Amino acid sequence: MNATSQQNPPPTPPPHAPGPPEYPANVDDCIGLITSKVGKALVVATPLGIGKPNHLLNALWTHAKQDKSITLEIFTALSLSIPRGSSLLERRFLQCFTRRHFGDYPELEYIGDIQRGNVPENMKVTEFYMQSGKFLSAPLAQRWYTSSNYTHASRDIANRGVNVLVVMVGCNDSEANAGNKRYSMGSNPDLTVDLTRRMERRRARALSEGKTPAPFYVVGVVNRHMPYMTGEAEVDANFFDALIDNPQYEHPLFATPRQPISRNDYLIGLYASALVADGGTLQVGIGSLGDALVYATEMRHQDPALYQQVLRDAGVGRFAKLIEQVAAPIEQLGHFEKGLYAATEMFAEGFMHLYEAGVLKRKVYPDVTIQTLLNEDKINENISLQTLDTLRDARAITTQLDQTELDWLVETGVFKAGVHLKNASNDDAQGETKNNVEQLVAPDGITISNNLADKDNHGTLSKHFLGDKLKNPAILHAAFFLGSKDFYTWLHALHGQERELFQMTGVGQINELYNGEARDRAQRLNARFINTTIKVSLLGAACSDALENNQVISGVGGQYNFVAMAHALWASRSIIMLRATRETASGAISNIVWQYPYETIPRHLRDIVISEYGIADLRSKNDEECIKAMLCIADSRFQQNLLAQAKKYNKLDPAWQIPEAFCNNYPDALKRALANHQQAGRFPDYPYGCDFNAQELQLVKALGWLKKNANSKINKLKLVLKSLRVEETPEQKPLLELMDLHAAETREEKINKKLLLLALAQTAEK
Repeated sequence: MNATSQQNPPPTPPPHAPGPPEYPANVDDCIGLITSKVGKALVVATPLGIGKPNHLLNALWTHAKQDKSITLEIFTALSLSIPRGSSLLERRFLQCFTRRHFGDYPELEYIGDIQRGNVPENMKVTEFYMQSGKFLSAPLAQRWYTSSNYTHASRDIANRGVNVLVVMVGCNDSEANAGNKRYSMGSNPDLTVDLTRRMERRRARALSEGKTPAPFYVVGVVNRHMPYMTGEAEVDANFFDALIDNPQYEHPLFATPRQPISRNDYLIGLYASALVADGGTLQVGIGSLGDALVYATEMRHQDPALYQQVLRDAGVGRFAKLIEQVAAPIEQLGHFEKGLYAATEMFAEGFMHLYEAGVLKRKVYPDVTIQTLLNEDKINENISLQTLDTLRDARAITTQLDQTELDWLVETGVFKAGVHLKNASNDDAQGETKNNVEQLVAPDGITISNNLADKDNHGTLSKHFLGDKLKNPAILHAAFFLGSKDFYTWLHALHGQERELFQMTGVGQINELYNGEARDRAQRLNARFINTTIKVSLLGAACSDALENNQVISGVGGQYNFVAMAHALWASRSIIMLRATRETASGAISNIVWQYPYETIPRHLRDIVISEYGIADLRSKNDEECIKAMLCIADSRFQQNLLAQAKKYNKLDPAWQIPEAFCNNYPDALKRALANHQQAGRFPDYPYGCDFNAQELQLVKALGWLKKNANSKINKLKLVLKSLRVEETPEQKPLLELMDLHAAETREEKINKKLLLLALAQTAEK
């Protein structure tokens, strides 16, 4: 080790000639600047999720529609749309809810055009990740989808000839330095950082070859609703070619409505929480399964005795040996003494809850030497003379510091800012200068000899030279965020050192090990990379983003990255969460299958799979062992058929049978697992708040019941007949008014009114 060990990547350079940006007054003026700089063949990159400047994108879309001489390709991901609903009841409910919840959020116009198949030939939108299920029936979206790992997306964007990047940025005016206003990409340094670095390298290469660099124009649109985050998200004005700062383009961020957590989801999250190691690293995404994991992890930390009782009631003892191997004995699963660190592509809202609960607290540091010594418990974050001795023993520094070592000590916080070296004359008794000696000078002017071994210096060193704590800690590194209104409010409230704990960075740093492997390995101890899927084969291959006919549901995103990284990091595991069954019009089907035509994660990267029925450890197992483990977490209604298929193809001992302990994997058994705890008020539908008001929540439950029970034409007909006997009650009138069904006129309205009354009666709290 030495004082030049690996640090965080340098600040993101502007991918253009340095200089101040232009400040167009509005989006139309900005489009004029863009076309004057890059021409009329526009390949526009814009961030995934909430980092899109919707007003500018809509103006570009309209401009290209009106001017056919312009060609426009937008390359992005996760274009978020306000839900509409398909049935009359869904549409009526969502019209009411979305008007209140989303307010004046400006929708992206290209989404509707794509869904309607109404996009002019000079325009195209290419996405590498789509809002789940929103574009299954949109031919243009299916044709234009690009299958790409999250970490490869910046390469693919560049290869398609990108020449414009447009991003939404936050601006914290209260923290702006005079003459040096700073901006934050907030939610989306993910690909912005990686793409701009790539384009800067291309620009530098072209200049070195005596060529004119291809144009690349970067536009920021200020929206003060965007939380101001630091890390690589923070840039100065010169990062941009143009900045639009106009209040008319500021709007609320897209806030995802929080989803209820089902009993089965809670069980999956409970199993997963038992595999998380204290002092480890966590990655998890958005959704009810992630929230279930967070809830169970909080319970484990705050009430270990209750948590262990819940585990026993849920039958987790069947997997006790596995849990002990991966995390700890069940009786030791409790308070997180060291805490967790998050290395996650998505800063999901669950990490806020883990932080507030005291679970997310393990600090990591950008220097490899410092982090390694922390891992070995040789130092801690508090600086003392022992810290210096340990650094010398580790050969990170020498007894007599050179300038590089001193700079490193200041940078890491071991020495106070302002400590410096100087040469001083050493005079003899006659006043003659014999030689120069090097001295260390403290910020307050106190000097000592540059000799860390000199015990006479120790008191002065401790008082005047040493810092208090190590600098630049982080408890989370993430590439983007998305969540509820409450989450955005919480992020806005972060300031100072607390905000610095949550570092936003490029996805290349998070999802891979290639941008600082030594640092990342030192930070990402005992990682648990936890993701969800829709189907898993008995041999461990997972399908997470498409149907068997290759229609895309969402996209690969970063799932493959994290699965591969789990195999690359010491003592780390990939955990795939899976609902064992799915309800269809013809009944339940198994999500654990013999085979599936499409794979997101190949079987050779199989690791841990969790369903509501338990845990299957597939790492280092042969095919037969994998099949046995997967059968034990399958729904028992489908076990025998799966067992027969495995035997048919000679993948399983003909004499082997599923152990009796795993033959009761039925829904009724799941109901009993958490029944007592739910009756006591634990495991609620909405543990972290609900975006629906009381009336809307009644309607949500009723519509959910109706969707489940009217899942086929014959079942719907039965419900219609049954609903004819239902009469309206005074309590239901406000709900009918909310749905604009109180004075139903058309035949369709009258039928749906009756169905809604039936559903409300069935779901009313007794």
